[in-house]
Amino acid sequence: MVEAFLCADSPFIVGVSGHRDLHAADLAPLRAAVGDFVQQLKRRLPDTSLRFIIGMAEGADLLVAQTVLDLDVSVEAVLPMPLAAYAEDFDAAHLAALKALLARPGVRCVELSPPAEPGGTVAGMARDALYSNLTETLIRRSCLLLAIWDGRPSPLPGGTADTVLRYLGVRTQSDPVQEKIHYVAAGSDIDTVDRLVYWAPTARAGDTRGSDERAACYLRGVGDHTLETQRAMPAQLAHQLEALNHYNREYRQLSDRGRLGTPDSLLASLPAGAGGHAGLMLEDIDAQYGKADTLAMYFQRRSDRLFLLFSVMAFTMGLAYLIYEKITESRVVLVIYLMVLLSSLGLYYILEGRRWFAKHLTYRAIAETMRAKFYLRLGGVDHRVDAWEVLALSGIDRFRGFGWIGYVLTGVETADLHVAASPAAAAQRSDCVEQSWIENQHRYFTGKVARLKKSSLRIKRLRNTLFVVILLVIMTLFLFGEELHGVRVAFGMLLSNLLTFCMGFLAVLLGVWELHQNKMATRELLWQYQNQLRHFARARAQLARITTPRHRDRVLVDLGKDSLMESYLWTIHRYHREHEPPGAS
Repeated sequence: MVEAFLCADSPFIVGVSGHRDLHAADLAPLRAAVGDFVQQLKRRLPDTSLRFIIGMAEGADLLVAQTVLDLDVSVEAVLPMPLAAYAEDFDAAHLAALKALLARPGVRCVELSPPAEPGGTVAGMARDALYSNLTETLIRRSCLLLAIWDGRPSPLPGGTADTVLRYLGVRTQSDPVQEKIHYVAAGSDIDTVDRLVYWAPTARAGDTRGSDERAACYLRGVGDHTLETQRAMPAQLAHQLEALNHYNREYRQLSDRGRLGTPDSLLASLPAGAGGHAGLMLEDIDAQYGKADTLAMYFQRRSDRLFLLFSVMAFTMGLAYLIYEKITESRVVLVIYLMVLLSSLGLYYILEGRRWFAKHLTYRAIAETMRAKFYLRLGGVDHRVDAWEVLALSGIDRFRGFGWIGYVLTGVETADLHVAASPAAAAQRSDCVEQSWIENQHRYFTGKVARLKKSSLRIKRLRNTLFVVILLVIMTLFLFGEELHGVRVAFGMLLSNLLTFCMGFLAVLLGVWELHQNKMATRELLWQYQNQLRHFARARAQLARITTPRHRDRVLVDLGKDSLMESYLWTIHRYHREHEPPGAS
């Protein structure tokens, strides 16, 4: 069983791949390079957990594990097979070193289950397939890859070259063509959201070249068998690390001050007695969901109050102008107008840098992703819905403040994809998904759509009423303007001025209300809720007619992708309400 990290901290995870047969002359320089790399990350992540995922093979893996543990960094030892079978790949000295490292307090151990294949036992499977499974795990669960590598291609599946090239996207499992790798220096800073590898060059034992003289650098895949190199940490990566660290620090600070409410829990919504989810890391996803949802609610309240405040200020300024123009030319009214104007500008410049609205959107995107991921994991199809890929397809990861979301998603990837569930447990999970996610969300969106439509109808009636009143006042002034010109009412005010004031007052009220509704984007919200309702209604209807697990899984996968994309598209629309897209140059 895999022990869950029951902490709302969102870790940054570094995968490790390296050669078993390191050149003796490179051992000390490699330790120094790994130590420098860890310090680079720690400087950017002072409030964030740093975790290394290592296959624990002899050579580079054990060297990195020893080095980072000595620097007080946690290690997740992911073994490609049970330890008893893995021990066959070690000599006595390295096996003793492995067991000593696994016993250290900062290490937790995960033994990967073999992929489900005929005769799928460790004894019955080729060891290459088990190491390939380890490579898949490292690629899936790493925010950044550390490679202790000689820089040469290799046909070995699951080897260091295979892991690096597949991680960078220049090789696929189905296309392991071997050609010479070309290295090009980055012409400028690497500004990309693509995956990166930190490469510590090394020579292998028996290599006549001796120690590799190239310095450690960052790698990015830029074409078939072409890698781009950069010595310094790319600015985009540094920015994303700082954003992730800010997310963790902000949550901890607000929690310590008691500014956040009790986090919502998806686990608590599961039916009583629902079990059979051991090893799925649902607790981790639930903790991340509660964290993001609580922060999203906190910043939503602040941004909504800010929108309301500016609406009130705009109304006050319009009203002050009407009073000065139509009722009294008192300088007091001008002073009030000027005070409201200056205070509005001051508040805008003071609060602009706090980015409450943008944070609300970012954290809501994380929360909704975690919600979908939670139920897809429970349904056993989480690995078939790549949330990071959907995020990239929407384009939202290229907006300011969103690129680091993928690190949070990576942090809750399941440790072992191939843990088999009994038919009874799988059926129980299926029922939980249908009741706790699909039925619950269907009811939620049904109620939301009904309430928003009712509210929209009331607003439309109010707007039409105000419009009719304004027309009536204009017609009255047009038809009876001369007769009303000399008529005075209370406080000696001309009736024509009073009617003009009322017309202007209603126009300002209508304009400010439309401005507030535009800021709140209620039309986009109704549109998103209607689309989500259609997705869940379709899945609900399909599942009512499906009995086979394969078809059920397909419905859940489609629902997960559609629901995530709707959330991201809504976030993009809301983002553009406050941040206009750049114009064509």
